Amino acid sequence: MHPEILIINGSPRKSKNCFKIANEVNNVLIENNLTSQIFNIYDMEIDYCTACGFCDKTGYCRIKDDMTPMYEMFDKAKGVIVISPVHFDCISAKLKTVVDRTQAIYASKYVLNKSSIDRNKRRIGMYIAVGGSQDYETQFMGGQTVMDFFFKSVNNKLLYNLHLNNTDKVEYEENIEFRKKLRQNLKYYIKDINDTVSE
Repeated sequence: MHPEILIINGSPRKSKNCFKIANEVNNVLIENNLTSQIFNIYDMEIDYCTACGFCDKTGYCRIKDDMTPMYEMFDKAKGVIVISPVHFDCISAKLKTVVDRTQAIYASKYVLNKSSIDRNKRRIGMYIAVGGSQDYETQFMGGQTVMDFFFKSVNNKLLYNLHLNNTDKVEYEENIEFRKKLRQNLKYYIKDINDTVSE
């Protein structure tokens, strides 16, 4: 049975902010009777996209690794939640690899017009970006741009974007205001998921 919500943790750091947020999100989903699975992608074998063109011809990726079963999971899921640290105003390198590998889905839709994902199914996306430094203008711009494309590729309507900064000084667990904000957004997210199912 496929999880209803995919939680993608894009951080290589164990027991730090993204890791803790992923577990918090997972616990809230479970409390609300939604099945979910955390993908700690730095523990997974996911090779780089080489732009070989195979998916442009077939709609599928030629690489067989831990990314392979995720294609079907994206299709079956009701939503995807991505958590990433900010690296040079963007997402982490391994998360960018996951994004690049969804080119197979993108190609099936926009190159071949023979989608490998159900485009009529409504799915809800959430992106949580975690920056170590204090707020500055471009801090989340690069990651947000990439995530906008990613959620479009995997056919999720990206309705929730949360940005947490200054974690070098105030970690997630100590940031009461952000934790309340996350809980509130998860409440609305879960409602959207349940409303979608009942439509």
